[in-house]
Amino acid sequence: MKKLFSILLVAALATPMFAEKQTPEERATADYSTWLPQAGEFSIGFNLNPLATYVGQLFNGTAGNAMAPWNGQALQGNNIFNVNPAGSPNLISIMGSYMLSDNLAAKANIGFGINTWTQRGYVQDDAAKFLNPYSTADGLDQNKQKQIGASVSLGIEYRVGKTRPVQGVFGAGLTYGCWAVQKSDYTYFNAITEANQDPSNAGLYTGGPNPKLASSYAYLAGARCLSQYTGGGTHIVGIYGSVGVEWFVAPKIALGANVNLLLDYQWNPYRAEVWEGWNLIDQKREEITIHDQAMSDGFSFTTDNIGANLYVSFYFGN
Repeated sequence: MKKLFSILLVAALATPMFAEKQTPEERATADYSTWLPQAGEFSIGFNLNPLATYVGQLFNGTAGNAMAPWNGQALQGNNIFNVNPAGSPNLISIMGSYMLSDNLAAKANIGFGINTWTQRGYVQDDAAKFLNPYSTADGLDQNKQKQIGASVSLGIEYRVGKTRPVQGVFGAGLTYGCWAVQKSDYTYFNAITEANQDPSNAGLYTGGPNPKLASSYAYLAGARCLSQYTGGGTHIVGIYGSVGVEWFVAPKIALGANVNLLLDYQWNPYRAEVWEGWNLIDQKREEITIHDQAMSDGFSFTTDNIGANLYVSFYFGN
């Protein structure tokens, strides 16, 4: 990464040095059109915000100044997407574009993060124990957990400027994202039956009984959790507009800056738990769904950041 920014620094310094050797007439008539993106080319962009923050803090005495991870922020609607939001996998994004014409481009920013892990625990074999009180047979209970964060922004951008190394860039698009969605699924070695209505388990579920079990489902013996959203997550969908500039410091290499205007709808979906137990009335195993948390939602209209508001883009193709 240091080597990359060394190249960018040399390129950035080379442009004004080259310009100094030109006469005023030559600078006024210089044509940089071959440096600019053309129809059929595509770009890959990298976030420069960590560098800007680091350099800025070098001069203000910030203690423990360190470089943040080099990744694009997929979406930051009211701080929904940060580099690594609490309770969510590390979420990075890939930003790029495809030139539909010399001035018009399709643009995308995609990010995702998925963590999965499984916890297992030994539990006695109740059936073997029933047949032989001295049996040491056992089996495994399992708790499989998932954390998910994802986002996608799709849009178009229009460029102004054909011969100078600086272009104005204006865009609009749609965006969706979610983060901190966490779910647990439980499987048990010992089944619930009429003969074993409260089987042994390995104690992997630590959330305690849902209060609604005692009030509304008291008839359910040996109730145990099969799945739950420990974090229902935050979801966002919206439309955005952007305005910015790109300065081409070398052919097909641009330093960019932009600002976004974002209108979004955000919501936290209802959270549900699935339990099983032995129905003492109907005398059969039953599964029930308990709604643990109601949905909350709202709108926001802000100037915000999609992708990276300071970035470097490399164009490839023709």
